[in-house]
This record gives sequence, C-alpha cells and structure tokens, in this order.
Amino acid sequence: MTSQYEMLFPFTNQKEILDWADRYTEDQKPKRKQKEKDVIKIRKNVKARQTHETPGGYLTRCELMKMGGWKRHTLPSLIKDNPDGNVEKITAEVFRPGDDWEKLKKLTDIVGVRESVGSVILHLYDDGDYDYPILDKHALRSIGIDHRKVKYDAPFWRKYIKFCQAKAECHGVCMRTLDRALYKFSQSGAAFALKNITDEMFFLELKRCGYDPSSLRT
Repeated sequence: MTSQYEMLFPFTNQKEILDWADRYTEDQKPKRKQKEKDVIKIRKNVKARQTHETPGGYLTRCELMKMGGWKRHTLPSLIKDNPDGNVEKITAEVFRPGDDWEKLKKLTDIVGVRESVGSVILHLYDDGDYDYPILDKHALRSIGIDHRKVKYDAPFWRKYIKFCQAKAECHGVCMRTLDRALYKFSQSGAAFALKNITDEMFFLELKRCGYDPSSLRT
C-alpha cells in the first residue's frame, strides 16, 4: 500500500522522473511545444550578452514578453508597459551572483512580474544549468503544497530551492526535467492530497537525498 508520505513525495528514482517529463512533452500541443522551445532558445541570447559589466547577461523587454506569453497569455501586454531599459537593467543586476530571495524580489520591480513569473525567469535564464525551480501551482501540488495557502517569502523560497535541487541531484536529472515531471504529475490528477506538508517532511526528504537541511531551519 502506498503511504501518505510516498504520495506527497513522488519520484523515488530517475526512471519515474524521466517518464513523467516525457509525458509532459508528448502531451503538449504543437504550438505550445514550439513556444517552450522558443523561450529556451533565448538562453543563448542571454549568454551572448555576458561581459565584464553584465557577467550574467540580461533579457530584453521583447524577449521577456515572449517568455511571458508562454507562461500566461495576458503577460505580454503588462510587460510591454515597462519603461525603456527597465527589463534590461533589472535582469542584468539579477543575473549576477547574489542572494536567492533578493534576486526573486528584485524581479518583481519589473511591471507584470510577480514571484511566480520571477521564478520562471530565474529557472530559464539565470546563469547556470537550471538551478532554480518554478513556483507553479501544479508543481507545488505534486509535493502536497496548496499554492493558495503558502506565503512566497524568503524561508519558503530557499527551502523549496534546496528541496528541488536535492531531488534533481539525487536522481541525476536537471531542474528543467524535474519541473516538467512535477507539472505533469499534478496535471494528470496523480497528485492526491491538497494539504501543506510540514517542515519535518521537507527535512526528512532532504536527508533521504543525502543533504543536511539544518541550515534551512528558521
């Protein structure tokens, strides 16, 4: 019998994650699939802008509008209202080494960007190999978190980053693959419980993945 703990924390091996991630890709409509490919390609543009002054590169307003359209169809019109240079300036600042929470909060200075969209920007474009998870209701539901009952604050963001990084590293996948799997797992109806998990559950799972979570306790 599957325990409540196992239902709240799916994916106990790499194959499960890859299978669900593949289902995410296979079930996408062609137009949606192409949109995702297009926003991922923008990574190359960001990296091409890496200089001494902008070591992590930056996004343009047009690029962010394209990414916004992939996330939510109403976002491009909001992002368009940003003053000239605002998106470029803020993303150049954020794509430098720095505190994870400060990065996310700074992105909300962009018109049309809140924490959930900011997490997508970091997930796709911050320098690194998809080091950040996405604050998406489907992904959160897959590990037992109701997005309507959680506060997106510094302790939660840091804890969620570490949790997803631990799961990805433990099972040998990148964060993009894990995000696809979590999204599809919930979207398919496989995520059973809409309840907030406890800190102890987070810490136990981190330990199971070989991480010491003591630094995350608040």
